[in-house]
Amino acid sequence: MRKINKSTPLPHFNGDNYKDDCQLWTCRNCSQITFHNKYKDVYEETRLQILTDEQNQLCGYTEIYINELEECHVDHYKKREFFSELIFDWNNLVVATKDDNFGANFKDNSYRIQREEYSEIYNPVVDDIPFEYNQWGEIIEKDGKTKRTIEIFNLNCESLKRRRADIITTIQALKKDCASIDDIRSSFDEAGFSSVIEQELN
Repeated sequence: MRKINKSTPLPHFNGDNYKDDCQLWTCRNCSQITFHNKYKDVYEETRLQILTDEQNQLCGYTEIYINELEECHVDHYKKREFFSELIFDWNNLVVATKDDNFGANFKDNSYRIQREEYSEIYNPVVDDIPFEYNQWGEIIEKDGKTKRTIEIFNLNCESLKRRRADIITTIQALKKDCASIDDIRSSFDEAGFSSVIEQELN
């Protein structure tokens, strides 16, 4: 997880308009065809802009590189059931991978975060994330907030640790071969995990 610098919302993204007749990106009193025509394009454009312009094609929680839009969804960092006033708040929208084992889906469906727990974790839209990684790709639990963020998003699951460890091992090998920092960085353009890469290159 790293800080996301939010940009200006889409010109036609106006939450106040949606609140009158729409919840959770679907209309209360209209057919699926109407929803498809009226809101699908807005959802897809929102997802694309956040992913490309704000998150550099990385999952906002795991830093997995996202190549296909079908692999991700727009997550409400603060859940809609607890913060209904933030449903269409641009700063509450984070694009995340759909994997149930970590990230947004784990936060909401497996861990089942509660309203009061948001004060215990990092918000990637607000906070500078101080994560550091050991050689096994594990986020080091330096303080309580880091520990709780790891727990609620399952950021030290074996799959994520293994991917981060592979990057660390590869970078260390390239550095031993005297590859330049620029060459190493460019070779990881679509590897994801940019905070891991930057740690190893600094």
